[in-house]
Amino acid sequence: MIKAYLLGFLCFALFLCVHVIVFRTIELKERFRAIKTIFFSLIPVYAALYFITPSGYVVVETGGPAAFFSAAPFGTIVAVTVYIHFLSGFMLYLFLFLGYCQFYFIVDRSISVRVMIEIEKSPDGRLSAEEIQKVYPFKGILDRRLEHMVCGNYIEDRNGRYSNTGKGRAEALVFSFLKDLLRLGKGG
Repeated sequence: MIKAYLLGFLCFALFLCVHVIVFRTIELKERFRAIKTIFFSLIPVYAALYFITPSGYVVVETGGPAAFFSAAPFGTIVAVTVYIHFLSGFMLYLFLFLGYCQFYFIVDRSISVRVMIEIEKSPDGRLSAEEIQKVYPFKGILDRRLEHMVCGNYIEDRNGRYSNTGKGRAEALVFSFLKDLLRLGKGG
């Protein structure tokens, strides 16, 4: 099973490398779509690596690719073990990616992080609320968010008036329910 974990971690490290290279060399409008594409394109790489990498000393596995593709899936302990090993490495890759997505959105979209960066960049390391609004105006924040929501097909712009698409309406209902359930208030 260690083989699967190592391969899951290796694929995530490869994902990070490709992500950095792509973002540093190509100007992208839909960056998160690129991140998802990189993630999904490495799933077959994980599968291929899993089947071509011998178990060796790091895994106690009584079968190999033949057990995985046996005629009676889940029919034997060997087949079940191979499925569990394969899926455990894949799940590690998936959960590392999901955790990274949280980190990515904090870095990319956090208002608090942006304000702290602007304060740090100021000549004396201090800014008043008015000075912060000058370097990071609300209109810029709102315009960027609206643009991302239009690009993500959550809302549509009809002559300067926005409306939810089906996708946006569904998400609004789900998140409204969750905010009410957890008593979070309007937020945002």
